[in-house]
Amino acid sequence: MDQPNQNELEVLRLLWNRSSQKPGEIQDAFGWDIDNGTLRSVLVGMVERGLLTRKRNGRAYLYAPKVKRETQLRQTVRRLAEVFTGGSTGQLLMELAEKERLTPEELKQLKKIARGES
Repeated sequence: MDQPNQNELEVLRLLWNRSSQKPGEIQDAFGWDIDNGTLRSVLVGMVERGLLTRKRNGRAYLYAPKVKRETQLRQTVRRLAEVFTGGSTGQLLMELAEKERLTPEELKQLKKIARGES
């Protein structure tokens, strides 16, 4: 399956955080302006690709994520690792840790994870 594009990822983010929603609710919460027709096209495409489910609720549809957040995160990280580090997730994480400004608490948590104490 192709990786979700930016609009699709935003839809998933909103639905992972708020469960089933109508298109108008999704549009109102969207992180940037999106035309109603564009959003509806995105939603239909996501249903067809198996990323969302939809069920009729009165005159509207309710959309819900079919793919779990953790599953999509894993797939996205693997794809990033393929592109940037030849497939090494560990190398990708090390590069991110080197390049990003992590808080002392985040560094502490990473050390716990590395020791197997997650």
